[in-house]
Amino acid sequence: MKCLLLLSLVALSQCLTTKIHLKKTKSVRQTLEEHGLLDDFLKKHPYNLGTKYFQGLFSFYIGNISIGTPPQEFTVIFDTGSSNLWVPSVYCSSAACSDHHKFNPQQSSTFHATSQTLSITYGTGSMTGFLGYDTVQVSQRK
Repeated sequence: MKCLLLLSLVALSQCLTTKIHLKKTKSVRQTLEEHGLLDDFLKKHPYNLGTKYFQGLFSFYIGNISIGTPPQEFTVIFDTGSSNLWVPSVYCSSAACSDHHKFNPQQSSTFHATSQTLSITYGTGSMTGFLGYDTVQVSQRK
């Protein structure tokens, strides 16, 4: 009986554990340094005590997800500083969207549009769009 209970607990823990394969990107500092642009960047953006914790100039962890039914694949930054997940849509006409895979809500049977707008400001830019809801799959889990 104890063995059965132990096996049940192990099986349950496996069901609740999800492994997400993440890849750490190079920081902006590393990339600028590799291209010989770091000194010029630091001259144009002088050191500020308020930003001392951003010395590495941001490394990111990226991973693969899918959104919608049928799934549309995306590589995203796993951002722990925001509760919103966003990806560019086919309606984005900005140059910032041109090199990225775009979500097409018309191809997803589970997408629910809202009339709410969404705006997020980052230290290096911003994003504005419309809020919608859909199925998100991370690491083979919905």
